[in-house]
This record gives sequence, C-alpha cells and structure tokens, in this order.
Amino acid sequence: MSEDRIQLWIALCIVGPFCAYYWYWFIRSIIFYSRNGFNFTEDFGPEAHWADRGGDDDCVLMKPKEKFFIAGPSFVVVTSVMLIFIILGLAGTI
Repeated sequence: MSEDRIQLWIALCIVGPFCAYYWYWFIRSIIFYSRNGFNFTEDFGPEAHWADRGGDDDCVLMKPKEKFFIAGPSFVVVTSVMLIFIILGLAGTI
C-alpha cells in the first residue's frame, strides 16, 4: 500500500464519523420538526454557534431555524463531498 493511500485511509477514518454524525442529526431534526409542524420555537439537536469575528470570546448561538436551514445542510453537503472524494481516491478513480 502506497503512502498516499495511508493518508486517504486516515482521512476516511476522520471524515467518515463526522459525516455520519451530521447526517444523523439532520435526519433527526427533519423528523422532529415535521412532526411538530415545522414549529421552530423549540430547539432540537446539538448547539451551533455563529463564528465570532469581534475578537472577544462570546459566540452567538444559532436559532433553531438557522440550524435547520443553514448549518445542517451545509455540514451535510461539505462532509459528504469530502467523503466522496476520499472514497474515489481510495478506489483509484481520482
């Protein structure tokens, strides 16, 4: 096994669980909010924060609607695309 394959296996072991974690919480939040009639007054799932660019240590929590429409799909898409490229690299396609 060549050295670049070892790096891809390590990347797979790191990115794979993150991808599964974000897919899990995104699917659970779809089920939760669809059963509640998409009422975003109740927060569900892990906390998500907006990045703080002001220099102090206070991060702003995302609202449930922002987590559902922005953070969830973004993390799912980014980790899934990374995982696809890693798997294609391991398969020798790329």
